[in-house]
Amino acid sequence: MLRGACLILVLFLGACSSTQFAYNRADWFVRWQIEKLVDLSADQQARLETHVDQLHDWHRRQELPRYHALILQLQSTLKTGVTDANYQQLNTELEQVWQRLLDKSLRALAREIPSLSDKQAAQLLASLSEKNDEFYRKWVAIPEEELIERRRERVLDTLAQWAGEVTPAQRERVEAWASTAPDVYTLWHSQRLKRHAVFEALLDQRKNRDLQEPLRALMVVDEQALQPWERRRLEDNRRRANELMVWLGQNLTAGQRSHLLEELSEIAEDIRQLQSQG
Repeated sequence: MLRGACLILVLFLGACSSTQFAYNRADWFVRWQIEKLVDLSADQQARLETHVDQLHDWHRRQELPRYHALILQLQSTLKTGVTDANYQQLNTELEQVWQRLLDKSLRALAREIPSLSDKQAAQLLASLSEKNDEFYRKWVAIPEEELIERRRERVLDTLAQWAGEVTPAQRERVEAWASTAPDVYTLWHSQRLKRHAVFEALLDQRKNRDLQEPLRALMVVDEQALQPWERRRLEDNRRRANELMVWLGQNLTAGQRSHLLEELSEIAEDIRQLQSQG
């Protein structure tokens, strides 16, 4: 939802008060996240460290220059005016960022999964089931009023963090969106369960087939394979979210725009310094 032209890059790159601090410790964070899912052997840990180091090196050399360009593009958009067209263009470029990272990551993952023992495979599936249960409790098994409140707070908190004090008009617009946006969380939970079943089948075949393309298919939703009502709901949700983000971009106060541009300048400088460290 928070893929708006005015917010996505600061969310993606500025989740920590120091972008450089967070980025330079991303390899540790990735290893920690994986090791939370499954207990690895010493050999597997060593290979994981090698894979992550290679991924981090590639990302610093190949992707950071693209991020810097996107930051500059976003700054230009904020100065000249947010439109639906330049918002869609930025979203397209960000989707390409995600696809490149996904493809690069899956190569290493596909090579390593066959080394899992049956016990490790069962542990991994159990960990993923727990995450699905957490998603269900947080976004599905809650009253509608609470879901609306969570939607509203996510946007308002982000807007306040990166642009400054929210105006009454902005708050009203966000509240209207939160109250009318279609519920896609039940749909996403259903998709998570289906993917879990497919992943379980892949693990059963992990010794005997190339896993890269099947794994990639699990990471990307094929909307054409959805039921018509599911596609309509996703399209409606996407349209409403896009309209909200474009409206917010067009209705920043002068102070908010200045604040956001300053935040982006700091992130751009962090990225420039990160590139020089490679």
